[in-house]
Amino acid sequence: LLLYSTQTLLAYRINQRYFQGQHWVWCSPYRGFASTAMYDSAVPPSSSPLEIYRNLHQEVRRTEHHSDRINANREGLLKGAESKLRQGVIDDATAYEIAAVLERAERADFAPLLYVIPFSLVSGQVRVVPVEHRAHPLSDEYHIEALHRDCFDVIEFLI
Repeated sequence: LLLYSTQTLLAYRINQRYFQGQHWVWCSPYRGFASTAMYDSAVPPSSSPLEIYRNLHQEVRRTEHHSDRINANREGLLKGAESKLRQGVIDDATAYEIAAVLERAERADFAPLLYVIPFSLVSGQVRVVPVEHRAHPLSDEYHIEALHRDCFDVIEFLI
């Protein structure tokens, strides 16, 4: 079994540089490509790794300056830094630096990356997303709070 997650290049770099290669990911066993598996899951476009990748790729390529997805990613990364500060993972200076990086980030920094995560490497870390937080009540959605870089591959492709 594989899990898939779409993250931004900026998120990848921040996690690698400031959080010791620990990545917080929302993931699904369905990458979103057309197959019979799509009938077995109710993963809507907002939680489909492939749809997220496609949309993000288009918004970055077209230098969309009103992208809700890019703005949400920026806000999520800032909240992540604040959480790491509260946990003592980073100090005030590092939190400030991350905020400055996020403020100055360009659209190209939000290019999508597809994480391919072998379930066997993370089975003890995977948490089921509660029904009230899923994009569809029957979708298969999970999160991993501290996915180490050794536990996933990164794929970048043009659509």
